[in-house]
Amino acid sequence: MTYNELIDQLSEELNLTRAETKDLVDKTVQELTEQLGQGISFTIPDLGTFKTKVKEVQKVYNPHYDKFMLIPPKRVVEFAPGKNLKDNLKFINPE
Repeated sequence: MTYNELIDQLSEELNLTRAETKDLVDKTVQELTEQLGQGISFTIPDLGTFKTKVKEVQKVYNPHYDKFMLIPPKRVVEFAPGKNLKDNLKFINPE
């Protein structure tokens, strides 16, 4: 499903205009992104939990320069699927 298909489907189900639906989805994504940016985790029922984690400094080998490099620490997003999502994916038959 594309972003536009999602907006169309939600606007029909919610009886909102396409512009109102797009604004609602954009603001929701913006708020969730800001929460993660502040290190605040959140759970969406039946979907899962989003949280941030700091990856420590990593020492990796670069074959081009034939030496080791340090990759600085960075914050990444982790997602843990909820039980309902796991159950729905478990029983889908491949076509």
